[in-house]
Amino acid sequence: MIAGYEQLGITIGTASAIIWKLFPILLLVYFSQFLSSLLKVSRVNVITPSLMVYFIVCNEWGLLQEGTVVPSNYPLAILVPTVIAWSVRVMQNRKCFMRSELPNVVDQSYNLVMATVVLVVGYSALGYVLGKAVCAADIASFLLPELDPNSLLDGIIYEFVRNLFWSIGINGHIIFAPYKAELYETTRVAIENHEALGTPLPILTTNFYDFYAGMGGAGNTISLVLCMLFLTKNRSYKALAATALVLSLFNINEPIIYGLPIMFNPVMIVPFLIAPIIGLIIAYIATVMGLVAPITEIMSWMTPPLASGYIGTGYTWTGAILQLIIILVGIVIYYPFFKQMDKIGSSNALFAKSVSDDFFNYEGLDNGQVAGAFFPEITNKFAAQKRISDLKKHGEFVLFYQPQVNARTGEIRSLEVLIRHRSEAGEITPPTFLEDFAKVGLMSELDLWVVETTLREVAPLANRPNFKVSINLSPETCLVPDFTEKVLMMIHQSALSYSQVEFEITEDMLIQDEHRTHRVLSELREAGVKIALDDFGSGYSSIGYLSKYDFDKVKIDRSLVLNLDNKNGRELFRLTAKLVKITGAETVAEGIETERELEFMAEQGIDLIQGFYFYKPMPFDDIAKLEYTQSDDSSEYDHFAF
Repeated sequence: MIAGYEQLGITIGTASAIIWKLFPILLLVYFSQFLSSLLKVSRVNVITPSLMVYFIVCNEWGLLQEGTVVPSNYPLAILVPTVIAWSVRVMQNRKCFMRSELPNVVDQSYNLVMATVVLVVGYSALGYVLGKAVCAADIASFLLPELDPNSLLDGIIYEFVRNLFWSIGINGHIIFAPYKAELYETTRVAIENHEALGTPLPILTTNFYDFYAGMGGAGNTISLVLCMLFLTKNRSYKALAATALVLSLFNINEPIIYGLPIMFNPVMIVPFLIAPIIGLIIAYIATVMGLVAPITEIMSWMTPPLASGYIGTGYTWTGAILQLIIILVGIVIYYPFFKQMDKIGSSNALFAKSVSDDFFNYEGLDNGQVAGAFFPEITNKFAAQKRISDLKKHGEFVLFYQPQVNARTGEIRSLEVLIRHRSEAGEITPPTFLEDFAKVGLMSELDLWVVETTLREVAPLANRPNFKVSINLSPETCLVPDFTEKVLMMIHQSALSYSQVEFEITEDMLIQDEHRTHRVLSELREAGVKIALDDFGSGYSSIGYLSKYDFDKVKIDRSLVLNLDNKNGRELFRLTAKLVKITGAETVAEGIETERELEFMAEQGIDLIQGFYFYKPMPFDDIAKLEYTQSDDSSEYDHFAF
């Protein structure tokens, strides 16, 4: 054994044990803080009884390991503050807390004592009753069936269920401690018999699971750490991986399970369950075929990968090579899921601080401020997803169209597509929900849905020679792989020609990836699709892009129209209009609502107008009727024709 390695292993093992025991306590405190802020109740009235109930119930249920006073149970660390927080909320609504003329600190102290006594006594008694009921029913023996230590299928079940517990924050080794002890004893006896009598060694020994399905910790997470370290540009992930790598080399992965996190993470749980099972199967087949020797001795589970394979198989390199192959296979399994998670978190600060510096500021306990949640961005994404789901459940997303009118001839030259939500009651909601789509990384999917739906809805007007439809694109959509091919195929399969489709982009898209954006826009224009620059004049760098890109149309932002009441505003608008004319692109004035604004546009030679002066956004059915609606006393159309 390497000199000093045993002591180092003991030190790291102690650190791992401390981290493992403290994490549930920290989780309980953070979750209590979040729930108290969410429910607008006193944090101290939630945190204090939650801690006490957690310790008492864990003790009653026998969850305290021998020689320790700190319990480690993640489901309880989440369940207890949830129950306590809602109980405090009910007590507050029923006016159970004192509000007197005494100083505020007296009221707070009295309420803290009373709430703690009532909640601790009540839920401790409930925990005691539930514990006795579970023991009387002998549920544990029912839930833990017998497993054959020599069966690969049973081994897969054992590994899967053990990691399934880890994925919800429960230490699977503790749940399966009886199996682990039995497997250890079986392995010990088998190795002794092999050394004394030469009997064959079993394949599925206790270290077989450790060395081939637990490299880097449960789930073979050393493969995930390497993905984070070498296969992403996200600095936060790289920093976490660099921090966790040393511990991963000794098969300690709490920072990954609870820091990435894997726990309660629907994206990462799948590879976390699959990777170790695939590793187990590969190692079993290699051992059965005689490519690798069986594990010949019992070693510490903290022995680093490659070294454990080399030493454990009788100092043969084939064991280390097998471990390396399993690690590489694990990278292949983890990478697609990690890439998806990286994509979800790339536009947001996933690693932002989850709590503020005044987290325990007692003076702010009852100020009603909403604090950040534990794992804030994940919470925000789930909340955004729920809001989108609720909108879909209670209505539908629809498209409205706002005409762009040639004020000189009265001709509708184009229709801008605008997405709205229509409730079951018919109420129309503006696109405030777009932020939620962006949070969950679905803007590109939404844009492509808008393109496809638009091309289908406006098909009846495709035979109008001057008809054109203008569709907004978000910055993310233009950077989607094969975006150009997808939209050109959609247009080709529709009733519209390429020249009847126009995409509106903003400078945000141009900022993200100029080279790639330039290529995409050039390919679209070469096919005949028109490109418009939207919101010109609202950004800090729009002018520079006029010389870099070729635009068919430039839309001057309404923010410049709003300043026409003063001399500087009018001069600035004139200069902006002249800049656009230099490029040769058509000019559109957005947000025109008054006669005076329309007259000013005419003075600048701007004919294309979009705004409430002519039309508000409307459903396509109303757009289609414009051409056919006549006045009672005239053969002239009330509305402008295409």
